Amino acid sequence: MGLSAETVKADGTPHHELAITACVVAVLSWGSGPLMVRGISAPIMAFTPIRLVMSVPVMTLAAYLAGGRLSREVMKKCILPGIFFAGSMLSSFASFQHTTIANATLIFSLQPVVMLLVAPRLFGERPTVLRVCLSVVALGGVGLVVGFAASGGEATMQGNLFALLNLLLWSIYFVFAKRVRDVGMHAGSFLAGVFIVSAVVICPWAVAIGADFTQVNGKDWILIAGQVVIPGLIGHTHITWATRFMDITLVSILNLMSPAISMVGAWFIYKQSMVSIQILGAVVMLVSVAVIVRTRHLGSNRGSPQYVVEPVSAE
Repeated sequence: MGLSAETVKADGTPHHELAITACVVAVLSWGSGPLMVRGISAPIMAFTPIRLVMSVPVMTLAAYLAGGRLSREVMKKCILPGIFFAGSMLSSFASFQHTTIANATLIFSLQPVVMLLVAPRLFGERPTVLRVCLSVVALGGVGLVVGFAASGGEATMQGNLFALLNLLLWSIYFVFAKRVRDVGMHAGSFLAGVFIVSAVVICPWAVAIGADFTQVNGKDWILIAGQVVIPGLIGHTHITWATRFMDITLVSILNLMSPAISMVGAWFIYKQSMVSIQILGAVVMLVSVAVIVRTRHLGSNRGSPQYVVEPVSAE
């Protein structure tokens, strides 16, 4: 990122005109994630370590090419978020394989509600009444999209619990990511460190429990590589970079687009039909998100929306 300069608003918070675009790119990339995981036939503990081992050099190279560096200090700050990231990855993959994409994405879509609860205490964000109302409407739209999907008998309580665990672990990780970005840590450096820590956590565990890596077949390798590049490199890099310039609640709200994207993909790839009410829900959600983004500076909780034209070194 960094095609245009970072500026500082009148209240001292950083701003970048490409932040919203980066967030949308990440959401589009993440929408493909559940579809890829659903198509992998190997067990979770067989393919997850492989995905991480493939991701580490990719994320590290991307960090250095973007001007980031790995150091002992960076790695220290990545330990806790890396552990929560590893847990979120495992639980999300398990939810996609043990319940319907509809159920898994619907439960995870509750993240904006979690962020609306914690943001005032942790980041001093005070969401406006308009944002809260539109968030509820957007969640309702998501509920229509995924709630009226035919389960095909694939939904299980175990899978739903994995999705709930993913919601909790990812929300904690996301708070860590927001905090390190707020203090200026390079997005690429942070992500490289997080993936390294996650690999150190998961790979030995997989070996210890006797994971059979030979169960990963030819198609699985293609899907794993797609995960490394699209949800991994593109998705995580863009969202982590954007969190420095956006309220954590707004980022979470934009993430509501992912379930609808996943559902449309499931319609085409896995022949999961969509009914009219699902399409209506998708439209309601997208319109709500668009209004939230359009009106994000109204009633600003961090002071005046006017900007001080004060360039800051771009990443």
